[in-house]
Amino acid sequence: MTDERPDPIRLRDDILQFLYWMEGEGLGRDLTLEQLSHYLKQPGDWVGEAVAALQETGHLEREASQPPRFRLSDQGSIEGRRRFQEEFEPYLGQESHLVCDDPDCDCHSPDFQGACRHLSTPQD
Repeated sequence: MTDERPDPIRLRDDILQFLYWMEGEGLGRDLTLEQLSHYLKQPGDWVGEAVAALQETGHLEREASQPPRFRLSDQGSIEGRRRFQEEFEPYLGQESHLVCDDPDCDCHSPDFQGACRHLSTPQD
């Protein structure tokens, strides 16, 4: 964990990008505050503030569970994708993150939003 408080906007970006990446890799769709804090290496109270701000703007949804779990809303998925691509596109070596191997799939379209249906995890 770091002792230096991160820029609040940067932390919100990191949360959106991380949840987007996690879902696209098939690792899950939601995390608790404790899990987000662990993966982002930031204190829980800072992550909690960022999550609350992302809920207010409609980018995150709270799951009805104990402890509460948070996931990207449709708006959050779009924004997470945009921010992920902006930051990591030079390193990806492909047209986009979260595209499948089927060249006829709509995920290869430049206008595609969200995660490819072939790569998404099944919904409960």
